[in-house]
Amino acid sequence: MMGGAPHILIVRLSAIGDVVRVLPALQIIRQAFPYAQIDWAVERKAVSVLEGHPALDALVVFDRPSATGKAVREFYTFCRTIRRSRYDIVLDFHGILKSGLLTGYSGAKQRIGFARPRSQEGSSLVTNQKVRLPHQPINRAEENLLLCSALVPNSEWPSVSIHVPHDAREVVDEFFERAFDGNKRVIAMHVPVDRPEKQWPFEHFAALSDMLIADGRFDVVLTWGPGQFDSIERVLAHTKRRPIVAPETTDLKHYAWLAYRASLYFGGDTGPMHIAAAMGTPVVAVFGGTDPVRHAPFRMPHIALIAGDKPGSLAESPGMLRAVTPQMAYEACVKQALADTRTRRID
Repeated sequence: MMGGAPHILIVRLSAIGDVVRVLPALQIIRQAFPYAQIDWAVERKAVSVLEGHPALDALVVFDRPSATGKAVREFYTFCRTIRRSRYDIVLDFHGILKSGLLTGYSGAKQRIGFARPRSQEGSSLVTNQKVRLPHQPINRAEENLLLCSALVPNSEWPSVSIHVPHDAREVVDEFFERAFDGNKRVIAMHVPVDRPEKQWPFEHFAALSDMLIADGRFDVVLTWGPGQFDSIERVLAHTKRRPIVAPETTDLKHYAWLAYRASLYFGGDTGPMHIAAAMGTPVVAVFGGTDPVRHAPFRMPHIALIAGDKPGSLAESPGMLRAVTPQMAYEACVKQALADTRTRRID
């Protein structure tokens, strides 16, 4: 601890949506420790969510190799890098073997993590402050705030956003000026998912897009990232009215600003959903095998669409997603887009 200011490490390696949901906790820690050195251990694929964040001092980035043997060696080197930094406090928001190894090897005197069963793969063995969660399901963002309360008790929900540099804003702003006349509300429809059990049918996306465009009050823009254009093509093959196709968002900063400029996000339970919510954009999201209580945006305007009273198994998820009809999605989108519930906090 240098000059009375602690050296703090946040550990949440991935995934993109989970990293976004730790941002409120980061904000609380920074408010409580304005002079602390606060770093974040993260994998490369989620780095752009955190780059430039005013509450962070440094990112400690793990470039995970594809080869297993090399990955083990690189991770050991990563652990040694963490240990050399001599952190006073480590908070493990991930709760798996890798994050537990980082936390334990850090040498920090104060190691905060979840108790079992939220902590998995033995990661709780290395923490000396364990936060037990309620038995009933709660939102992941709320779990993170409870973990944070071990360090900063009685904290209030902070305002959060993702830092977007001006050059990324300009690229997206120019696209919006070319593509839209400003007289309609823009629905950002994100089709691709990383896990097939989260995929709403492509023909449903097409039907919803047609309904929104035919309504006359909305423009629809299809968003996509590297390697995802095939999903867009599968939707376009079923559409009767042509939506706008956004340029490839090669960087999450560009996607964040695109989501910010839109009136509404529509899609599945994905990282882009959480990015849109963090940018203050209202959300309509379709759930099947994941629980909206745990995974929907927390304390942000949203409608979670799910067939039935509770999420299904992975095997049941495709059928449950299909049971959420385009008409149901259209009605939710109209309600949310016209409610004017967005919260703007971006400087």
